[in-house]
Amino acid sequence: MSEISEELRNVLHAKEKICTELTALADRADVSDYAGTIAALCADYSNAGNIPQEYSEVLDKRFSEALEAAKRGAAAFEERQQQRAGLAAETEQLLAAGELVTLNEIIALEKRITDLNGSPELLAQLAPVKERLQVEAEAERAAAEAVIALADELTALTGQEDIAPLHDRKPEIEKAFAAIGNAPRSAVSRYQEAFRKAATRLAQHYETLDLARWESYTLKLDICNELEKLNETPANELGGISKKLNELREKWKQLGSVPKEKNEEINPRYLELTRKLQHRIDEYFANKRQLQKLAAAEKQKICDEAEALADSTDWGNTAAKFKAFQEQWKSLERAGAQEGALFARFHSAADKFFTARKAAFDERDRLMKLAISRKKELITEAQNLTDVRRAKQLREEYRNSGSAGRKESELYKEFNAAMDKFFAGRREEINARETRARELIAEVENLCADPQSALSRTREIKEELRNISCRETRFDEQKVWQKFEASLAKVREAERQKKLAASGDAVIELSALYGKFLAGETVELPETDTFAAFPKLQNFAALLNAAVGGDAKAAEKLAKQSAAALSERETICAKLEKLAGTQVDSSGDDVVSLAMELEAAMMGNFGKSSAKSSAPVEDPKVLIADFAACGIVPSEELAKLQARIDAASKIIFAEK
Repeated sequence: MSEISEELRNVLHAKEKICTELTALADRADVSDYAGTIAALCADYSNAGNIPQEYSEVLDKRFSEALEAAKRGAAAFEERQQQRAGLAAETEQLLAAGELVTLNEIIALEKRITDLNGSPELLAQLAPVKERLQVEAEAERAAAEAVIALADELTALTGQEDIAPLHDRKPEIEKAFAAIGNAPRSAVSRYQEAFRKAATRLAQHYETLDLARWESYTLKLDICNELEKLNETPANELGGISKKLNELREKWKQLGSVPKEKNEEINPRYLELTRKLQHRIDEYFANKRQLQKLAAAEKQKICDEAEALADSTDWGNTAAKFKAFQEQWKSLERAGAQEGALFARFHSAADKFFTARKAAFDERDRLMKLAISRKKELITEAQNLTDVRRAKQLREEYRNSGSAGRKESELYKEFNAAMDKFFAGRREEINARETRARELIAEVENLCADPQSALSRTREIKEELRNISCRETRFDEQKVWQKFEASLAKVREAERQKKLAASGDAVIELSALYGKFLAGETVELPETDTFAAFPKLQNFAALLNAAVGGDAKAAEKLAKQSAAALSERETICAKLEKLAGTQVDSSGDDVVSLAMELEAAMMGNFGKSSAKSSAPVEDPKVLIADFAACGIVPSEELAKLQARIDAASKIIFAEK
């Protein structure tokens, strides 16, 4: 056979590998989707490539066998899944059965789960039930052994010739049987049979003792009569009857046999009465157990709610709820075996809450004591208060000093009384201050008649009013000071005008003299003291005197001062004309008026006035005063400049 190609070898190996995977698929535990896996492997086999006929027959046969094995594995897997689901359902049913489930059922189900390699979770669910049932079975086995041992002992004693051991031992055996509790029915039946035979043997023994039998009959009649009375016990009082019934049964057992003719009378009567009473007692305890279950559920709910409230800080409402829980707890039946654990839970939650509540109340009391101490300190300070600003702080501090509890009202009244007393005295002081302030305001009113001479007094009055600081008279103070300032301004304006006029006359006089000096005319100079009120003019007059006397430097200084005065006067004229809106521009041709600037602004063209608007506004009165106080210029120039000043002033002051 010729050597196969590398490509064919790879195809063959791929198909063989797929067949191997299909064959091993049933043994894999990690596959959950058998159908999808088989379909994928089949697709891989078809897509692995073509092979010659001599290879395909063998491989296709092997592939078919592997595919069948895989399908059988898939079917087995599905069957196991269904069985596991069935086992899960059975497990759930058994767990739901509760007390009805048996140990054998649990063991059988565990074996089926293990054989099927089933879920460990199912075994874990069954484990607690199995453990409980094993414990119960072991207890039942031990009880059965104990009951059978007692039955065998009774049987052995009954078979002896001497009846005394049976008579002596029989009561102890009955006590031992009663102490065993629940036991299997077969063991109990065996014991009852042995007990019946022992009782029969004893009864036969005492048949010869007729007197004892009649005495026993009388006593048993008493027991039956007492049983009839017990059967009339109300249902809610049957809990304490069980012990009495057991005592009567014990007493009945200790009594000997009755006369034969009375045996059919007394024994059925006794049995019927005890059966009836026992049935009522059993029914009572069954109901009680049901009530205990309900009580356990209710107490569980109370515990849950109590634990949820254990961390609450709503002390009043939560404490009321815990007291309600306590009352509800007392009204419920006991919860049987769960009573202790449930009560411990409830008691723990209540202790946690009330411990925290006590700690919170202790802290509240501590803070309350601190608040009381602080408020007493503030009350003492309020009683000795002198500063109204501190009074406002005291109120704020009192509000923020915490609660004083029951003493809050008493302390608050005491604090308010102290504050009221302070403010009452404060009002008296304010009234006195207001009276004094109004007296001072009236005095200022009178001083307005001659404000110039009253400046010293007004300063004293201002200082006193500032120290009084009376709110009620503040507006009146402002008004009277405004009136006084207006009066003072009026007087000063008159003086200024007078001084201005005098200054103008002096300037004209000096300008005329200076003009004569410049013209070379004879100058008769006035005394320099004439210009004492005007320093610049006085200085100019002194220089003029020196220049007239032939001082060349004085003449040079006069020329310079005159030039500077001319420049200063022209600047003042320009400023005043600007305020009047009649300023001549640098070319001497265009006049920029206020009307033109307003029109330009309304048209949105601010180019002409933008530079001007940024300059500060000059006071025309100050400018006129400065013009009058300027140095000396020749008379002709002075006349022109004065004409410009007068024209601008008329516009500014609306003179007509």
